Amino acid sequence: MTVTTQRSRQSQVSSSVHTRQRKNRKSEASAGAMVAPSLKASLVGGFGIVILMLIGLIPPPENLPFVSLAFLVIPGFLVVCLATGLLAGIFGDNAIKSSHEGGKAGWLAGFWAGIIGGVVAMFLAAFGLLMEGFGVGIVNQISPEGLATLAGYGLSAEAIALAGRVVGALIVYGLIGSLVSGLLSSIGGMLYPKLTR
Repeated sequence: MTVTTQRSRQSQVSSSVHTRQRKNRKSEASAGAMVAPSLKASLVGGFGIVILMLIGLIPPPENLPFVSLAFLVIPGFLVVCLATGLLAGIFGDNAIKSSHEGGKAGWLAGFWAGIIGGVVAMFLAAFGLLMEGFGVGIVNQISPEGLATLAGYGLSAEAIALAGRVVGALIVYGLIGSLVSGLLSSIGGMLYPKLTR
């Protein structure tokens, strides 16, 4: 009787282990199936974010100083991020069966699109096209004596402003931008199954 009880317990344990292994394989396969479509969508979304960033650099017309193409950037960013999430759903059509899976794919696509935008923003800031006021503000926070001390170590005011601009672009465009892009793209990814089914 104890032998049969032990065998039944062993069979229950082995069946539960097999069930867990099957679930783990399915979750790994679904996660792998979402990565490639999300990365494809992130390239498109990153390109859109870079274009919007460049549009924001265009100065407003002299006769209409209150009208700026930068006003198009914020609604354009919303549209690009939502479209990136939807695109991740389109690229991973068979792998995305629920809004939850669509949200995951959209989040991944939006996050990487934001990273692409952040890297480009850091390059633009290094050339002085972005975050100019941020770098100048950091230099203005340092006293003249402090600047003289830093100059003794080989750090000029221009180098400090450059570092400030790049770090500012990293924080604003890279970190915060990628999180916001991921959030908005996850909404687009969650909408995909609802729009297609």
